[in-house]
Amino acid sequence: PTTRCSPATTVQPRSRATPAQPRSPAALAMDLHSAEQHANLSRFLLSRREALERHAGEEWSSAGPKSVAPYVPCASARVGALLHAARLSEEDVVYDLGCGDGRVLHAAAAQHGCTCVGLDIDADCIAEASGRAAEQGLSSRCSFAACDLLALTTGALRCGDLGDALAPAERGRRFPPPTAVLIFLTGHGLSRLAPLLHREWEAGPALRLLTCVEALDDVFDYEEGDLFGGGAAELAWAVSRAHVDHGVFVVPPHGMSVAEWEAAEPAPRTPIAPAVADGLSAAVLEGLLGEAEMEAVCELGERMLREQGEEAPPALSLFEGDGVGAVEDFFHAAGEHRVAHLHRHGALQAELPRLLGRLLARVLDADRRSHRLLHGGGHALRSAEYHVYGVGGSVSDPEHRDAGSLLTLTVLLSPPEDYSGAELLFSAGGEAGGGLEPLRLRRGDGALFPSEKRHNVTPLTAGCRRSFVLEFWAGGANVYNRHR
Repeated sequence: PTTRCSPATTVQPRSRATPAQPRSPAALAMDLHSAEQHANLSRFLLSRREALERHAGEEWSSAGPKSVAPYVPCASARVGALLHAARLSEEDVVYDLGCGDGRVLHAAAAQHGCTCVGLDIDADCIAEASGRAAEQGLSSRCSFAACDLLALTTGALRCGDLGDALAPAERGRRFPPPTAVLIFLTGHGLSRLAPLLHREWEAGPALRLLTCVEALDDVFDYEEGDLFGGGAAELAWAVSRAHVDHGVFVVPPHGMSVAEWEAAEPAPRTPIAPAVADGLSAAVLEGLLGEAEMEAVCELGERMLREQGEEAPPALSLFEGDGVGAVEDFFHAAGEHRVAHLHRHGALQAELPRLLGRLLARVLDADRRSHRLLHGGGHALRSAEYHVYGVGGSVSDPEHRDAGSLLTLTVLLSPPEDYSGAELLFSAGGEAGGGLEPLRLRRGDGALFPSEKRHNVTPLTAGCRRSFVLEFWAGGANVYNRHR
């Protein structure tokens, strides 16, 4: 999960230890998250080459001489799959080698309650990671330090004493030994770290390793022209490819075979039935957003309402096979209930990343303490929507559910005294066709609920009501609307 990516996000299928199953030509070229990973590569590296060159001489920079890989965040949809593959619990200590801004460890700490240690050569990334952990209330579970990964000595990881590999200001710090190590680096970086990782892995039974895009038994150092194995690939690795479609590879604890590890895979998550969801409660997350954050969401939302209104189809045809997404875009662009997709082309993630990270941490923590709907499998942000209700606007279908999603968060952006009507209603019990009861929120409060739970918004009779809605599901990250 470390926030590094290979210049070519290609999953290598060959393995000496555990032959991969035959895959389609398209699957050989990319995993499920390659499109998002390539977008991150372009945004954080390819479009910033000139700016990064100015830091080429800095010792504690990802663009400097000690760096083993450039800084490119992990695809957001890959994170859930990665943490699921790691089988984390509150007892685990997770290291991320090349942690970047720490977003993977923030998610691990929030969702699983584990202890996290992030190491990266880039001092600015470490400061950002620590700042975000504080904002998300995760400082007690997340530690970050600037570290030269290539200067780590044998045994350093296992004892938590990283010695002179740490930046001068960090030396003397001690960390708990890891039970899981996450590495997302280029083939060049992973190849150079592989001998140390192999020695640490062999030294005891508890340590498991997870890599993204590149597998340790199949990695090659493209900068050295090592196209036919050697180095890391020649070490005796056992690698599970059970999550290869997500570009995630697991080295089980030393002494455990791949077959044993895969046989112990937790049962897949069972989709929650609507009748069950109706019997579960919605949790109120008080004070979820502050004034400045709500203003930022509204500013982004109003802008995207204008832009997406211009892009929406001017009419629908009964004969041209308009998809569900096109129908939704048509109705959301005008009328009493307008909706903007804030995640379209990554706008929310790019413009309000810290706000989104803090919301995600609260959601994962609340879910861990209650229904655990995001546990048991990978998950991603399906959609982020800005809703504006005018007079007459509502969600009135008595059987309305966020079908296909796992967990939904709705945040009220308007003061309740600024409008009349538009009550948020939820199913009161599990009986089919049962009644709906109001859930009252203050401005900035959020309601977190199973997506399949029936809910409505009564017609607005005066004023204007705005809300911010996030849906999480087991699919990949969408980039346009709820459907793609």
